[in-house]
Amino acid sequence: MRVQIMLEFVRAASIPQNMLNVTTPPRLFAIVSLVMIIVMVVVTGLTQALFFRQSIIDRESVIVSDMANALAHEHLISAADMENYSNASATDHLAEGFGPISQLSGTQRIKVFNRNYTIAWSDDSGMLGTKQTTHIGDLTRAMNGEIRAVFNSEETNINTGSHGSPTPESIEIYTPIFEAKQDKSSAAVIGVLSLSRSPLALNQTIRDGLYLLWTVIGVTGIILFSALYKLFTLVYSRQKSAELRFTKLTAEHDHIVQLEKLSAMGEIVSEIAHQINNPLVGVINLAQIAERDPEISAKTRRLLAAIEKSGVECSDFVQRLLRLNQAARSEPQLVEVNDLVRDTIAFFHQTIGKHHTVTFTESDGDVMINVDPVLIRHALFNFIHNAILAAPDKPVVISLAADRHEGISGYRLSVTDRGSGFDDKVAKQLFKPFFTTRQGGTGLGLSVAQFIAMKHGGVVRAENMSGGGARFSIWLPSVTKP
Repeated sequence: MRVQIMLEFVRAASIPQNMLNVTTPPRLFAIVSLVMIIVMVVVTGLTQALFFRQSIIDRESVIVSDMANALAHEHLISAADMENYSNASATDHLAEGFGPISQLSGTQRIKVFNRNYTIAWSDDSGMLGTKQTTHIGDLTRAMNGEIRAVFNSEETNINTGSHGSPTPESIEIYTPIFEAKQDKSSAAVIGVLSLSRSPLALNQTIRDGLYLLWTVIGVTGIILFSALYKLFTLVYSRQKSAELRFTKLTAEHDHIVQLEKLSAMGEIVSEIAHQINNPLVGVINLAQIAERDPEISAKTRRLLAAIEKSGVECSDFVQRLLRLNQAARSEPQLVEVNDLVRDTIAFFHQTIGKHHTVTFTESDGDVMINVDPVLIRHALFNFIHNAILAAPDKPVVISLAADRHEGISGYRLSVTDRGSGFDDKVAKQLFKPFFTTRQGGTGLGLSVAQFIAMKHGGVVRAENMSGGGARFSIWLPSVTKP
């Protein structure tokens, strides 16, 4: 019975299959909590079932004991009747005294034992004079004045007399029969009445109580689970929100630190470049003047030419260093981005050449952003130039579209080439100043573009395209800090 009830409850409270896919902490918490609640309900129910059964049996044992002793006293059952059970008058006397008990509902067998543990009377006459019981210990304790009750399972069939029929399950009560005296405390036990009753009514009572108990515990568990789950999800969501805020703060901090480093580096490099540039120009000029002297030897002329060439190369490098400081200064103004892109493409064609194909997919309507047009144009120019160098004979596509970054509205300006893209090793150093994969490249284009984006509160992205080539994008927020 217990196993059947447990299986029915587990089947009714089974977890849906889609919840078995543990992917998030709240779902894991829900599954663990439900399993714990089911285990708690089942274990509590089974434990209480044993308690209820024993309590009900003990209560009925007392009732049967009071009834048996009341009938024995009413009919003046004596120890002599128990001892002389073979006498017809004694048998009739015992039947008259204990016979009414057989009218109790669920009664399976009645046996009356005398002090010699012999059955003096039974509703099955074939048991008279025998000693049929497997609970000799309980019978002995009943002979000493204690009421005993035993639940007989299917494996314990003790109610088969010589003329009786098997009764697989039963509740067997052993109650002492006291001699009739005014003082019950000093009354002697003259025999023991054994009453076997069917447990069907008891099982039904226990089952009803168990269902009620499980219902109460289950409802309480569900309420508790709902409260805990809401609390857990609230705490979890706040934790995730705090982690997200912390990540954003960390990113912003790194952003600011990098911005400050680039600004400081730009100013330092600019100052150094200015200090070097003036004497370097003087060296180049003096070398050129000395080279024109007709009286110098060919060897000296060659040395002066080498000095001039080295000076020019150093001067070009110094000029590249000065570009870092140019990006540190900005003058934001309200700019229509579509016009800015068209102007940049036109400037590129005039500077590099018109034979390169550059197409532009404009955004619908005007896109007004508060930026420094010179800096944004410079970053876009670098992207276009790099795209042309990656695939000179293939078109470059520029697009402008609304986009969101970390929940902030803005616009993404992208330049896509048809080149070979870049590998993971190169990707880690793309925005590192002076890093380049091209012979003669400065390695400043992408780092300066990133610096410009950071100055405007934006970001630069680089990604390989699935069909080949690479795309470099600069994202700018709709509301840009000056």
